[in-house]
Amino acid sequence: MRGVILATCVLLVMGGAAGAESTKPVQRFVCVFDEHVSPETTRLSNKSPLRIEFMVDGTGHAFAVGRNVYPVKVIPGNNGITFLEVLVTGAVQTTTMNKRGKAVHSRHTMIAGDLAPSQYYGTCE
Repeated sequence: MRGVILATCVLLVMGGAAGAESTKPVQRFVCVFDEHVSPETTRLSNKSPLRIEFMVDGTGHAFAVGRNVYPVKVIPGNNGITFLEVLVTGAVQTTTMNKRGKAVHSRHTMIAGDLAPSQYYGTCE
């Protein structure tokens, strides 16, 4: 709930800064990833499901809402949409969903300089 309130505040500030040029409605995507694979699991697992919410304001700015609210780059396409987060480590995390709501979330994370990749499969509404 706290994350939703923070995201709403961020979007209101961004919307206010955009002024009259913002005519598109806020888009919200709630994604649930109930299967994943990582070096620790070595095969598809349904332990530790992941939930991520994305919000795109009327000006095209996008935010991920989880434990925190953080900006992401939104990449729209003909067949779906991708959200890209670039981490301070230089690693990236991407979430791509198709028009039917199927989604994949890939984490190319580095912890203390070591790779810690994982990939999640699920749906977004």
